[in-house]
Amino acid sequence: MMFIFKFRFCIHLILSLFIACLFSCGGDEEVSAEKVEDDKPPSNQAVTEEQNEAVTDSSDDVLVIDEPEKKIIPNPNGVYLPTGKEESGKPVFENQEGFSLWFDSQKWKITDKIGGGKTISVGEDSINAEWKNGAKARFYPDEEYAKDATFRLAVAFQGSEDNKNAIRLFEQFVMDYPDDKLVAEAYLSLGDLSISEVGPDEQPSFEQISKARKNYQMVRIKSDSISLLSDATFNEGGLLERVAENPEGLVNYYYKFDKNNDEGLQENEFSNSDINASKPFEDYDLNGDKQLDFGELFDLASFETYLEIEKLFRAYNDKNKDTEGARVSQATDKIGFACEKQGRPSEMLKIYYANIEKFGNDPKSVGVDDILKKYTKKYTEYENLYGSTLDLLKKLQAPQESVSFSYVNRKGIEESHAGTVEEILKDRRKLLPFLNANFKGMDQKVYSEVARLKGAIFINPDHSKKFQGYLKRFQEYQDNFPSDQSPETAFSKLLQQAIASGQKSLELRMRAALDSVGSNAGGPYSPDRGDFPMASPGVLVWMADKMISQNSLDDAVAAMELLVDVYGESGGEFLFDANYLLGQAKEKERDYQSAALYFDAALTNSSWHANSDDARMRKGKSLFEVAKSTKEESSYEQAISSFEEIRGNTEASLDQRAESSFMMGECRKNLRDYAGAAFLYLETTLNFPSATKWAPKSFEQAIRCYEQAGMAGQVNVIEKQYADWQRKFLN
Repeated sequence: MMFIFKFRFCIHLILSLFIACLFSCGGDEEVSAEKVEDDKPPSNQAVTEEQNEAVTDSSDDVLVIDEPEKKIIPNPNGVYLPTGKEESGKPVFENQEGFSLWFDSQKWKITDKIGGGKTISVGEDSINAEWKNGAKARFYPDEEYAKDATFRLAVAFQGSEDNKNAIRLFEQFVMDYPDDKLVAEAYLSLGDLSISEVGPDEQPSFEQISKARKNYQMVRIKSDSISLLSDATFNEGGLLERVAENPEGLVNYYYKFDKNNDEGLQENEFSNSDINASKPFEDYDLNGDKQLDFGELFDLASFETYLEIEKLFRAYNDKNKDTEGARVSQATDKIGFACEKQGRPSEMLKIYYANIEKFGNDPKSVGVDDILKKYTKKYTEYENLYGSTLDLLKKLQAPQESVSFSYVNRKGIEESHAGTVEEILKDRRKLLPFLNANFKGMDQKVYSEVARLKGAIFINPDHSKKFQGYLKRFQEYQDNFPSDQSPETAFSKLLQQAIASGQKSLELRMRAALDSVGSNAGGPYSPDRGDFPMASPGVLVWMADKMISQNSLDDAVAAMELLVDVYGESGGEFLFDANYLLGQAKEKERDYQSAALYFDAALTNSSWHANSDDARMRKGKSLFEVAKSTKEESSYEQAISSFEEIRGNTEASLDQRAESSFMMGECRKNLRDYAGAAFLYLETTLNFPSATKWAPKSFEQAIRCYEQAGMAGQVNVIEKQYADWQRKFLN
């Protein structure tokens, strides 16, 4: 019995820790003499006969010889685990590449198939005896070490991205030690590893999705640790979000669609699946043709996945509702997100409101600050979306209705047009300006369909029915939208509740939220240091921003230092905000060296923040000021690098990009590189001619640089270009 255990664990650890302590023979090693006959190389005669069978192209009599495909030689090294089969009365083992380790009644062998095939290495009748071809094995002498080593080796393989072996060892661990304290961690890793082979541009298959979800579910079954439960739930939620955005794997498994079949959508093992349609298929058939086209089919699969996300996080919150609010608020955010994607933004807002009411008086429940921002953003977004989309859809039902619109064309000239809805949709030059001018914030899918189909909407009955379906859907959305729960109304109500009940943290949150929507419903309030202990991260940022505008720099710095000290581990946007505002405080104190460091720290923590480009600009300007005082070329080069990041960012505003380009010229000019500076100034005028603040400054500076360089001929050319620009953009 002890021998068998040693033997099994020996197999666990064959080639452990990558190569050093495992079978050292590889695919290029000389194989054993016991190989089967088909392992011998072909004779010269065989090669000649193969060449004689080459194909001749009759069109030009050119001899074409087929190149033999290069075979990828699998690696016999690896971790050999039991397969459950036996050979000669002893277990058979297999590595990650499919090589088998088995007993032929006299010796142990490693071959490319069970019971035969090409022999890679041969041992004695004892697994621990000497092996041929330099193969080596290690083993541990007792079960305690075996269990620990199996788990550690699996973790090591996962860390080195040897996912095949990591999966095999974690699976062996959960099978051998189902009640061990580490089994939940093993299942968590198996969940993550289930889609590890899926590339960034690929979509996981149904089998991979199901396997990952089952492993995450086992974490929740095997552990009560809030940390592991949270990791499993949020990792599974992340996977489902990825699937919902492109449910290709689900569509391929569940459904097949034949547009020529009168029955339309066909079911493929759907009734036996883990996900059942929550709505009848007819609800996705917008044009009423009793079939689901490609877009409708994906809508169904996506909807069902968002429903799974909602169920997942609702279950998490039900189980953890009495714990601290930070993770519960994050899960609530996900529930709201899933409701939104299912076309229930009104429910999302109600869920957010309930969370704010419940956890708003806990300053350390950091998720509430994010939910407050989203409540404001989403309410405004959907108020505009439903209003604009419905307005357009109603107009599409009345093609002869007269409409007019104005817009500014690419040359900066305002144009006005009028006509019937049908006339404008049929005119390609007017359609997009019409949509952009009159229906801002409308649904992008409807926008794309209108832009694609144009006048065909009124001619093709199927298209007309589809847009009638859109109208019905968005009218339902509008009817269910809580128009009486605007941010100003909702936050004013919570503010009064907080004041009446003495909930200072909630009161401060509501004052900050009302200020963000431009409401003075809360009355006058001046930030006070005494309120810092009751302030959440978002409130501290709001206070510091106000203090900086009031030149109370010491108070602003104290607020941000407290934020970093108490909430530093939260990272992300909070640390960006803290360092961003500290940088602004140092700017006002003219301590540009410290300001540049703070702006750099902000970008390190959250380079995608909404204010990231402003932080880069401020960092560049601070370095520019440092360079002017120190005369160090390196500071100018650092400033140029910061400005260049903004100039090349197409997501930045036109004004920011133009200013950054201009500032690059300023750096070169201060380095007395007048030709280089002039080139950058002219680049600004060419790349951003409509930036009416920076283009004229760039023309003027380019002229001065050419004068400094003694290039009078260039001065005349630039002056003419400047005059042309003024006639075009300033008149």
